[in-house]
Amino acid sequence: MVGGEGVQGQVYNKMQKLYEVTNKIEDALTLREHGDELARLLKSIMGCDTVCLLPGETSDGNFNTRFAASKVEKNPLSHLDLDGSGPIVKFLKLEQRLLTKRDLVTLSEEKSEISAAEVELLVPLISGESLNGILLCSKKESGNYTLDDFNLLENISNRITINMERKYLRALRMREEELSAINRFNAIVTSGLDVQETYDGFVEELKKLFNVSWAAIVLVEEEEFYFLALSPQTGSASLEGFPGKGTGTEWVITHKQTVVETDLQQGRRFVTGETHLKQGIRSIVYVPLMDNARCIGCLIVASKEPHAYGDSQVPFLEQLAAHIAIPVMKSRLYTKAEEKARTDSLTGLLNRRALDEFIDSEIARASRYGGVFALIILDLDSFKVFNDNYGHVPGDKLLRKISGIIMNSIRGSDKAFRYGGDEFAILLPETNVEYAQGVAERVRKQITTEAGSPVPITASLGTASWPTNGTRANELIATADAALYQAKRSGGNQSRCALEITASIGVLPSDNNDGQENIALSTIFSLAATVDAMDNYTLSHSKKVKELAVILAEALNLEPLEIDRLETCALLHDIGKISVTNDILNKRGELTEDERKLMNTHPVVGANIASHVRQLKACIPGILYHHERYDGSGYPEGLEGEEIPFDARILAIADAFAAMTTERPYRGAMSFDEALKEIRQGAGFQFAPDLVDAFLMRIRSDRSAPT
Repeated sequence: MVGGEGVQGQVYNKMQKLYEVTNKIEDALTLREHGDELARLLKSIMGCDTVCLLPGETSDGNFNTRFAASKVEKNPLSHLDLDGSGPIVKFLKLEQRLLTKRDLVTLSEEKSEISAAEVELLVPLISGESLNGILLCSKKESGNYTLDDFNLLENISNRITINMERKYLRALRMREEELSAINRFNAIVTSGLDVQETYDGFVEELKKLFNVSWAAIVLVEEEEFYFLALSPQTGSASLEGFPGKGTGTEWVITHKQTVVETDLQQGRRFVTGETHLKQGIRSIVYVPLMDNARCIGCLIVASKEPHAYGDSQVPFLEQLAAHIAIPVMKSRLYTKAEEKARTDSLTGLLNRRALDEFIDSEIARASRYGGVFALIILDLDSFKVFNDNYGHVPGDKLLRKISGIIMNSIRGSDKAFRYGGDEFAILLPETNVEYAQGVAERVRKQITTEAGSPVPITASLGTASWPTNGTRANELIATADAALYQAKRSGGNQSRCALEITASIGVLPSDNNDGQENIALSTIFSLAATVDAMDNYTLSHSKKVKELAVILAEALNLEPLEIDRLETCALLHDIGKISVTNDILNKRGELTEDERKLMNTHPVVGANIASHVRQLKACIPGILYHHERYDGSGYPEGLEGEEIPFDARILAIADAFAAMTTERPYRGAMSFDEALKEIRQGAGFQFAPDLVDAFLMRIRSDRSAPT
């Protein structure tokens, strides 16, 4: 009796222990932790040599050993694979009870494999009608399995199945989340080739999954390391090489393995550890970026929390690194190709394309954070003569020499560009116009003394400042060009500042008119170039209108002073479009009502701009009313017939003919004859009839009109 109670007590204790075990391992974070812990505890409680769990999760329906606990090093069950359609699995599915070694006698097809593995018991893990897994137990360390052991395993199998199902579902959900996250990362990495912008999105996604305070992607090239991207963003990505000796990156690239520093406060393996700790970083993981067998770099993720990256985070980071390695490498190659595309092959300076991009970037930065910057445009005064006399090879050598002089005259933060054939540009961030003018003078003097040419070489330079001389890139370039133009007109070998020109405009003409006329002409050139540069489809439109207006004025036998006034009106007639955005000016479809209203304000804006310059007041009527129509249906005031100022009536014809013979966003260019027909049909409606007759007569006799 006592003995019986002792046996029952042992069985009860085992049962309690198994329930405690299954409750305890529910806290396991991962399926791997759960399965291994369950196998270990079952082995201990059952007193057998080896316990294995075979989940049935393979695509072919087979059952493979995945979790095991064994007292021997070479576990005979570790590679056991049971055929999902074989007799053993069929038996377990059909009978839904444990299978003993004795039962295996009737299952001869797989008997030898099971016997070789020394399997004593096979316990089905059943959920409903499905066999979700198989529990295998080898021989006991002492004695044989008893009926109580069988009952115990059968009773606990349902609990194990439910527990395993929960873990599988959780693992599947985690796997789905991981795959979804990786897909999002892939979409970000492959969405664009702008390294920093792409990387910022990448880090934001990373922060949704992990505790990330700082991250970086480092690539290795010719034993030098490059930060391809950094977080938090510190401006453009730093691509300068840096020594990697003694760093975690060097260790990862050498060993091609992940390394985790769990708490930098407790210990630091690498030379960068102290710096990271001072920045508040406590834990950091370095993950290799592999291209086949070659390690191309390292993904670094760091946190201000200790122990931020454990067994559940590191495998995902490794998987993520495997997916992004190739896109990251392509991004680097693209960056290098872009650098090459932005570099002038002759001089090694940046090219015109790069100038446009850097100015846009500076405008964005200065607009956001405040500040100013300056632009210098430089043109050699007699380079064509030099080329004609000495040939292109010495000419190329001279251009390289000039490039070196420019680079030696500017700061490391400044950018130098080959702007055109013998034109150069210098962009000076965080620089006022006074300092920029000093740089321009220094460059000019050094070219004069250091060019080393067999004939004297000089340069003319123009300086402009943002936002004083323009808020858009094309406005700034046009203004600097105008200052350069003034320097050349004044004899060359000098530098001019846009402020010097515009500050003098409001002065009434003095006895010495030549200087004032040159200044006014430079201003007109600057304003006209600015407007034309804004519209991709009407480049030099104002110049064409001026030439057509002169043709009509000459046909009418106007006085030279009247023709000069018309020329100025024509150059400035669209200056008010400065207030219209590029997306409206270059829109391919029809304008909306609001867009049309904004576009129709440009004559008023232009007249207001001209009203601030005393020498241009005579041009105001032509600028303000050049969109009025002879029948009174025009704008801005709906003037009719002779109410429309004479200059505006001439400009209306010249402007319309120039527009019709130029390709527009919404239509192609008309032919010369088609445009003449349109002008004729507009007589009395859009245009003054007498001016149409004079224009057509002169144009037909001189078909060299600008188109």
